[in-house]
Amino acid sequence: MTETENILSPFNLTERLQIFSYLVSSNRVRWYRVIMRVFLQRHRELYRYQLTAQEVRDAVRDSFDPEYTLEQCQNDLAALKEWGNIITFYDASRATSIASFLSPALLYQATPAAIAVETFLDEQMRASANSGALRQGDLPRLWESLQQLNEALLIPVHAMTATRARAIAEEWQRAFEIWNTMAREAAQYLANMINAAQQSRPDLEAFQFYKAAVVAYVHGFAQSLTQYSPRIRGQFAEWAKTGRRERLIEIVARHLDPPSPTLESHPSAEELLQDARNQADALENWFAEGKNADSFRRNALAEVDKVVRRASILASTARPSANYAAQLHTLAQQLLAARDGETAQQLFSVAFANILPIHMPESLAGTASAVQETHQTSVWEMPPAIKLRLRPVNRSSRGNLPLEDPIIDNRTILRELVAQHEQKVREQRARFARLFASNVLDIGTIEYITPADRSALLEVIDACLGQSQHQYHAPDGSVIVLHNPDEAAFTVLDADDGVLLLPRYRMERYEVTEDGFNPSFSIPNERKDIGSRYLPKGEVYTPNPHESSGNAPVSTSGG
Repeated sequence: MTETENILSPFNLTERLQIFSYLVSSNRVRWYRVIMRVFLQRHRELYRYQLTAQEVRDAVRDSFDPEYTLEQCQNDLAALKEWGNIITFYDASRATSIASFLSPALLYQATPAAIAVETFLDEQMRASANSGALRQGDLPRLWESLQQLNEALLIPVHAMTATRARAIAEEWQRAFEIWNTMAREAAQYLANMINAAQQSRPDLEAFQFYKAAVVAYVHGFAQSLTQYSPRIRGQFAEWAKTGRRERLIEIVARHLDPPSPTLESHPSAEELLQDARNQADALENWFAEGKNADSFRRNALAEVDKVVRRASILASTARPSANYAAQLHTLAQQLLAARDGETAQQLFSVAFANILPIHMPESLAGTASAVQETHQTSVWEMPPAIKLRLRPVNRSSRGNLPLEDPIIDNRTILRELVAQHEQKVREQRARFARLFASNVLDIGTIEYITPADRSALLEVIDACLGQSQHQYHAPDGSVIVLHNPDEAAFTVLDADDGVLLLPRYRMERYEVTEDGFNPSFSIPNERKDIGSRYLPKGEVYTPNPHESSGNAPVSTSGG
């Protein structure tokens, strides 16, 4: 921003911001705030941008100060004009006489910067009063918008018109607003849950209803996150791999800022491109694995667990107490405070539903004495003759009750795990089909190999070397036989992460049928016994190290 732009802009970086003076200056702040709120309401609700001083005065009288005069209103409007919050126009359209035409009335209009300040204050007021929400329906809407963007980005570059590009930019803005509102509301709701957990003890019945509602509410949103987060991550990963992500950022950057009649305050192309990239990064990072979405899901489930446990604790404390040790202690306190024996006998009778026995046991009343001690006023005032020890009362059925855990539906997670396992099996079968496309594999003929294919090949070689028959059972049911386990010649496997030196093994893949191994073809100019016969069922094929045709199956069946 140049020096001239810095001075003319109401939000300059170095000078005093006079546009905020009505919020902090003098003792007229309340009237200034009400006047600016009247301009905001007329601007937003009635689409009226210009007001007279009489209209402003009437609005202030209705909402704030009934004794507000026109002179005070004009003085306040003049102060707001001086600070740059409003501008004035002469209204000659309402002239009904020559005098009124020569002295037209003034119209007052709030500046865009003042409307922006009041809008910000109104949004902050709404945000502080908002309790947040888990907008579960926003996730399907966001996914649908991303799918529409994906279909639009498939259009070739030469067929991308300005209308289609603007539609893509508008669809992205809708998707971004959906995500931004959903993330903000979810964070606010989680913060309110945490604050509610720190408040005083609520009513049990009301908290039980709250527990049932919040468990279903949070679990529904958490399951939606679990369902849609991998899809959104996969969509962004595909865009990044195919270059459609950069293409989307370029399209959004071109239509991010509306056309402006002046170029002083218009952002540059680099700034627009960076803003569009920041939007894409923010949305992608929120759904990234282990980031905001996963963190919110874990924290929300943890808070639900706290709510469930607190409800269980409230339910247990609301039950009638059955702690006999505490009841006996209370009875003992009442007996010590009794004024005479008759009162103590009544307490005993009420507590145990039995009349106090005439003869007290020595363990309770002490050693009997025949001496009449008339000088003592009351037996209850004397110190106890013995120390009574009460045995602990153990009631395991009334101890710490197991706390109720929230029931979490893991069916979605299990389906994802099954799908991942099936995908892994399909990739492994495709890898073996690629390595043994011709059923015979000579490692020395491999010019290049991927790290994944190399790992699968080493697994086959290790399995064959670990068995006496030098065989490996492939995932598709076929059997791979290593023909030269004692090979002395070496070869090199070249991959992206390095090279590997190992013997030049030769392997062959056999299909397993009811009759045994079924080689698909024989190899010319190789060992004579390879592919020359079918093996009977229950027997193991053993290659001849002398390359003769006299090999015979070695029976593994008993007898």
